[in-house]
Amino acid sequence: SRHPGVPATMQRVSAALASAGKAPLIIRPKLANVPFVGMATRKFPRPLKTKQKGIDILHDPLWNKGMAFDQAERDRLNIRGLIPPRVKTIEDQERRAMNQIRSSPDDETKNLYLQELHNRNETLYHRILVKHIEELAPIVYTPTVGVVCEQFGNQFRRARGMYFSREDRGRFSAMVYNWPHDSVHVIVVTDGSRILGLGDLGAHGMGIPIGKLALY
Repeated sequence: SRHPGVPATMQRVSAALASAGKAPLIIRPKLANVPFVGMATRKFPRPLKTKQKGIDILHDPLWNKGMAFDQAERDRLNIRGLIPPRVKTIEDQERRAMNQIRSSPDDETKNLYLQELHNRNETLYHRILVKHIEELAPIVYTPTVGVVCEQFGNQFRRARGMYFSREDRGRFSAMVYNWPHDSVHVIVVTDGSRILGLGDLGAHGMGIPIGKLALY
C-alpha cells in the first residue's frame, strides 16, 4: 500500500527489499510537513564510557592508549597538553615496543619491559602479545617467569591480583568486594608452593597468575 507524503521511489525500494527477504525500509507518513524515512534497526557496538578525565585517564592502564588519542579525544577527555602533540597509531606503538623488546640484552629485561607496558597500556600490551605470541610467550611465562617470581619483590611496581593469607581467615568473603572491577571472567589461583620446581615462593608466586592470565 502507498504511504502519503513518501516518494514513490522509496516505496518501490522498500517493496523490493521485502520481496527479497531482506529488512524493508521503515516508512512513516510525514509529520508537520517533514517526511520521516528511517532504515531498519541496525546494531552497533556500544561505545565505551568512563567518568575519568585528565591525568586519571593516563594513569589507568585500562583506558590509557598513550599518543594514540586523536585530537577530538584529547579535548573531550581533558588530556590535551598532558601528552606530546603528535598522534601515533597503535601500529606505530607496536613497532616501537617490539624494537625495544628485541634490543633488550636478556629475557628478564624483556619481561621487565613488558611488565611496565602492562602497567601503563593494556591495549598495546595485549596487542603485541597476541600478534607475537610465539616470540613473547616464553618471556611472559615459562621459562622466564621462574626468574621473575624469584625477583618479584625486587621488581614490584604495581599491585596486581589479590592475596589471601591465614591472617585474613574469616574475612575472605568480605575481601573479594575490595576488587575494583565487577566484570570478572577468569580467575587463576596459586598457593605459591612448588613454583616451577623452585620451592615455596610465598607471595612472590603471584608472577604465575599474572603470566597465565596474560596468555589466557
